[in-house]
Amino acid sequence: MNTLENTISMMKTLPETDLVKIQDFTRKLSRRHELEAADGAVGKFLKPMSREDFMRDIEVADKQFAAGEYQEIGEAVDEICQELGI
Repeated sequence: MNTLENTISMMKTLPETDLVKIQDFTRKLSRRHELEAADGAVGKFLKPMSREDFMRDIEVADKQFAAGEYQEIGEAVDEICQELGI
C-alpha cells in the first residue's frame, strides 16, 4: 500500500470532527508553502542587506520622521496603487 492509500484507509475510520481538523491543518500547511515560495521569490529579487546598511537606513528614517518628512500609510498605499493602475 502506498502513502495515499494508507492515508485514505485511515481517514475512512475517523469521525467527521477529526476530518474537519485535518482539512483545516491541510489548508494551513498549503498556505505556509505558498508563503515560503513567495519569500524565496522575494529573496531572489532583493539583495541581502548588511547590518550596517540596515542601521544606516533606520537612522535616516528616524531623521526624516523627526523632520516631518513622512507620509501617512493610507496616502502612501493610495499613491502606489495609482502608480500601478490598481
